[in-house]
Amino acid sequence: MPFFRNLLLTSALVGATLAPAAAAQAATVLSVEPVPTRVAAWNGTVMWSQLDQATGDYRLVKSVDGGAPAPVAVPERAGGPFDIDLGTNRSGSTYAVYTRDGDIYRLGVATGVETKITKLSSPTLAERDPTIQRGEIAFIRRDGGYDQLRIGDTTSGSKGSRFLVKKRSLGGAELAIKQVAYVERSGSSELVHVRNISTGHDQAVYRATSGGANFAGVTRPTYDADANAFVWARKNLGSGTGNRIVRYTLPGSKLGYAAGSPRYNSTAWAGPQLGAATSSSLDGGDGVNSCDDAGVHYCQVTVTGPLSFALDP
Repeated sequence: MPFFRNLLLTSALVGATLAPAAAAQAATVLSVEPVPTRVAAWNGTVMWSQLDQATGDYRLVKSVDGGAPAPVAVPERAGGPFDIDLGTNRSGSTYAVYTRDGDIYRLGVATGVETKITKLSSPTLAERDPTIQRGEIAFIRRDGGYDQLRIGDTTSGSKGSRFLVKKRSLGGAELAIKQVAYVERSGSSELVHVRNISTGHDQAVYRATSGGANFAGVTRPTYDADANAFVWARKNLGSGTGNRIVRYTLPGSKLGYAAGSPRYNSTAWAGPQLGAATSSSLDGGDGVNSCDDAGVHYCQVTVTGPLSFALDP
């Protein structure tokens, strides 16, 4: 298949094609992609979208424990990469959630069984960017010019979703056990909030602000269960400094920092051995022309390997 041929070609040419920031971190390339994509990860499994150049839609693939990508047998997604997240069901098995045509779907990663979540999907409004943990699913719904962050489950007693947060623009969310992290876009800033689901206590724990020739942003947070922490990337396109993978440890509310890249357009925590799974592009954006410059191809999926989070901010 084309993506396997691309992977073999990349292995032979990796020294010539790796972006300098990625090479400095000794990242392992899982795949080279023709256009930017998005990654999700949980406990050694990394999943992402690949453009099907014959149809123009996106197929889903997965890598387990750093292995070669393998196709996932679900229908392709039109209009852009899967807005996928990985987490667990109530019994701890790895599950994926994503949307297709504005509806939420759940996938058992081991079984390959896909289910449309009709209890949470609105019949009139579109959902996006779902996240799953211990069987609960949070997601973003656009309604009346605002983004709503909502949460629900699919148990027999479920009554649909309930409202958590309303903002002008939300950039994604991630569930932990008792908290949810989400990105608020406000003016020239992107803020990472952590909210206690039960009490409603909500705190902005990190801010990235653009200014001058520097464009700052953060990737969607993901959950590190081993450290009980949220992990995301801060990217500074323009200044060349301050690019970090950030970890916010919930016990003690502590921030830690590892080396990052301005080219990350999405990140996900894959576990202590694989580290952060990343997808990258020339400018850290999602545009289909954001892959190539001066003979270097930047659109790829990597894992960083173990990270220590010992750097300065």
